[in-house]
Amino acid sequence: MTLHLVRHGLAAAGLDDLDPGLAPLGREQAQAAARALAHLAPARLAVSPLRRTRETAEPFARAFGLEPEIRAEVAEVFDPDLPPAERKAIIGPFMEGRWSEQSAELRRWRERTLAALRELGSGGDAVIVSHYIAICAAIGAAMDDDRVVPVKLANASVTTLEARADGFALTAAGAIDHLAPEQVTGLATALPGGP
Repeated sequence: MTLHLVRHGLAAAGLDDLDPGLAPLGREQAQAAARALAHLAPARLAVSPLRRTRETAEPFARAFGLEPEIRAEVAEVFDPDLPPAERKAIIGPFMEGRWSEQSAELRRWRERTLAALRELGSGGDAVIVSHYIAICAAIGAAMDDDRVVPVKLANASVTTLEARADGFALTAAGAIDHLAPEQVTGLATALPGGP
């Protein structure tokens, strides 16, 4: 089955806000991504519980006539209640690392995320609105790439995977052709050197 993983649109605030909604540009990005996928007929629409993903999912819900399923397994890797200073200190080194170097807790988070994605794709095609690291975990699994961030992902980018019994097959990573050049955000903070 096909999974379309959509990174949330641009958030209204940065790391200092524990659960920001979308900026006006983020809403435009979400609408553009929903228009690009409007021809699909997914069986499921799943979304992280965080506000920016729920708001990104709104135009998809209207386009598909589906009620979004809130799934904690596709949320942020780090607890959103983590103090901003602590989050800022750990996110850079984490994103530059490899899963094999991470704590057992973080590796379990990755496995839970991948298991949830397999389950979401088991009953038909699905659109999942999620976050940078969760989407990168699926891309890495499909590419057999141990890097936490194997590719750069813009806000409202679309990654397409085939969910198979033996794992994932990558069709497209971080597609942004549905966004106008001035709508592309989030790549400047991504790591260089990805394929």
